[in-house]
Amino acid sequence: MIAEYSLWQYLHILLFVYWLGADLGVFLAARYVARGDLPLPERLRFLELLLRIDMGPRTALILMIPVGATLGTELGALPIHGPWLAAIWTLALLWLAMAWWIVLRPHAAATAPLTAIDRWLRIGVVAGFTALALVSLARGTPVAAPWLAGKLLLFAGVVLLGLLLRGVLREWSTGFAQLREALDGQDEAGIRAADARIGAAHRRSTPYAMLLWLLVAAIAFLGVTKPLWP
Repeated sequence: MIAEYSLWQYLHILLFVYWLGADLGVFLAARYVARGDLPLPERLRFLELLLRIDMGPRTALILMIPVGATLGTELGALPIHGPWLAAIWTLALLWLAMAWWIVLRPHAAATAPLTAIDRWLRIGVVAGFTALALVSLARGTPVAAPWLAGKLLLFAGVVLLGLLLRGVLREWSTGFAQLREALDGQDEAGIRAADARIGAAHRRSTPYAMLLWLLVAAIAFLGVTKPLWP
C-alpha cells in the first residue's frame, strides 16, 4: 500500500517539474517578444503564448505552499495541525482561483483590484517566510528543521524574483503600447525608442530568471537531502 507521505512527495516533485519546465518555455518565448526585427503581430502572439505558459509556474508556486506545509507536518518539522493546515489549503486554493481569473479575464472590472491583492499576497509571503525562516534558523523554532527553514528563505527569494519579473511584463505592456502608436504614426524614432525599452526590459529579466532557477534547484536539493535532520 502506498504511504500518504509518498503521494504528497510525488505531487511536490511534479510541481517542481512543471515549474522549471514551463519557466524555460517562458524564457525562450521572451526572446521572440523582444526581437525588434519581427512583425508586431508575431511578437504579440509570442507574448500571449508566454503569458499562457507562465500560468504553469504561477500555479506551481501557489500550490507549493500548502503541499509543502502538508509534507512538513507529516515529517513533524512544522507545528501545523488540523484547522491550521486546512486554512492554509483554503487560502491557497482561493489565491490560485484568483490568479487564474486575472489571466482569463484581463479586462473584467474586478481584475485590477484582484491583481493588487495578488501582488500584496506575494509581498506578504516574502516578508512572512523570510521572518519565519530567520527566526527559526536562529532559535530552532517554530520550524524545527534547519533544511526546511532554509527552503522557506529560498522560497521567499523566488517569490521576490517573480515580483521583479512582473515588473518586466509591465514594462513590456508600456513598450508595446508605445510601439503601436509609433507604427500608426510611422514615427521611426518612436519605433526605435519603444523597441529599445522592450529590449532593455528583456535584458534586465535574464539574470532574474537564471537566479530564480538556481534558487528553485537549491530548494529541491534541500528537500531531497534534508541536511542536519535525523
